[in-house]
Amino acid sequence: MHRTSRYASLHKENPVKRVIAGLAIALGLSSAAFAAQPWDGTYVYEQALGPGAGGTQNFVTHTLTITGPDGCRLVAQGFQTDETIRCKAMPDGDRLLVTFVSFGSGKVENKYGVKLYSPGQPLFAIAEAPNGLVTTWQGYSKALGDGASSAAFKKVGR
Repeated sequence: MHRTSRYASLHKENPVKRVIAGLAIALGLSSAAFAAQPWDGTYVYEQALGPGAGGTQNFVTHTLTITGPDGCRLVAQGFQTDETIRCKAMPDGDRLLVTFVSFGSGKVENKYGVKLYSPGQPLFAIAEAPNGLVTTWQGYSKALGDGASSAAFKKVGR
């Protein structure tokens, strides 16, 4: 006859405890993965285009929203402008590189059927500077020439 020790049950692992421990670890990792990154937030650039007919100042407002590595959207609205770009934001030291993914429609052509950018093309970089943020333009068609830097985007919200 086979006898089991009364202590044998202490050496067996309860499968429910294993599942609970696994869930706790997974939840802990997922909350870390969703923690806010330093660049997450909303950035706005008010681009003055100069006076229009009748002397009224024309503007385009560029709103960049970053919500993690895959959550990047750039909306440009204003004088003769209404465009949404899906982008990718990649931290690189003390700067953030913003590259083109697609237009808001998911296509690489804009609403007029024009291909302005290629997927992965750099649009601009934003860097920390002593007096605020500095934007270096790298292909974004609505901005100053490539390579030009300015204090364009300002962080306005988390």
